[in-house]
Amino acid sequence: MKDYVKYFDKFTFALLLLLVLIGIFLIYSAGHSTQETHYLKQAGWLAVSLVIFFAVFSLKIDFIFRKALAVYLVLLGILALQIAVGGTIAKTKSWFRLWGVGLQFSEFVKVPLALYLAKVLAGIERINGRAFVKLMALVLAPVALIVLQPDMGVSFILCGFIPLILLLKKIRPAVLLVTFLLLVVAGIIGWHSLLKPYQKDRIVSFLHPSQYKMSTGYHVIQSKIAIGSGGLSGKGYLKGSQSRYQFLPARHTDFIVSVIGEEFGFVFTSLLLFIFFLFFYRQFRFTFQSDEEFYFIFLFNGLILFQFLVNVSMAVGFFPVLGISLPFVSYGGSSLLSFFVGEAIVFRIKINSYLP
Repeated sequence: MKDYVKYFDKFTFALLLLLVLIGIFLIYSAGHSTQETHYLKQAGWLAVSLVIFFAVFSLKIDFIFRKALAVYLVLLGILALQIAVGGTIAKTKSWFRLWGVGLQFSEFVKVPLALYLAKVLAGIERINGRAFVKLMALVLAPVALIVLQPDMGVSFILCGFIPLILLLKKIRPAVLLVTFLLLVVAGIIGWHSLLKPYQKDRIVSFLHPSQYKMSTGYHVIQSKIAIGSGGLSGKGYLKGSQSRYQFLPARHTDFIVSVIGEEFGFVFTSLLLFIFFLFFYRQFRFTFQSDEEFYFIFLFNGLILFQFLVNVSMAVGFFPVLGISLPFVSYGGSSLLSFFVGEAIVFRIKINSYLP
């Protein structure tokens, strides 16, 4: 037990908690004018996530990898069940309510998918045609089910596994060419057959938001106003007019960066980004005992980094608004729990190299 305490990465864990606590304060600020209690719910999810974190941390890594495929398949079944019999909340079937608590099971797919992808990548030297089909099937199966809900944000983030796979493993040039052609074809089919009109407008409007200022461009315009009005030092905590008067939509989820930009300005926004930088730096800097561990840490933390970059880009108008939250900071219990489960495995892998 002393070894676990001694070698546990306490500094990185403190950074992780700091990000969540910053998020809770921002969530309170985003909703205090309307008496919203999202911050209390997020605090409750943090408590649950910490319990689950240490429960998962206590498991052996080989056991976790052995059970990854089974958990992945169970979650696919739940996603299919949601589409068939799930209730509709906010025009999507993304949620199951258990004992009065809403759970977004699409968020939970990230961890077992990263684990099993790591296992597959560790077993091959180079991605050939057969391996490519298997890897793409693993990623696209949950993506397809989530698109049918529809939830474009989570499905897009899961697609972030694809460039990570291609970066981590050598791939035959022919397979890479086929991948590019398939992405082009999938994009054309998706645009004409899968995307709804409002989703198309979101993608188009980020290029010229002023032309859609009363519809899909409204989010980006208000976000830019909030960030710009914060200036260098901000207006002060709880004093952001865009949040207080509810001009800024989704301020406790997708546009939480806009809240800190308005209330604390460029300086403290940069500080938040620096905390994220420290966190990623330490989580990508590790020793490992197997290829599976190496691939999992890069896949899972790489996915969090991808989501972080998309959210920040979205807030400043450099990316379409797809309903993507800021990891650890934005409101969302299922997302927070999923990230804590994955990070528990990362922390366990990191400590294993020091244990006898």
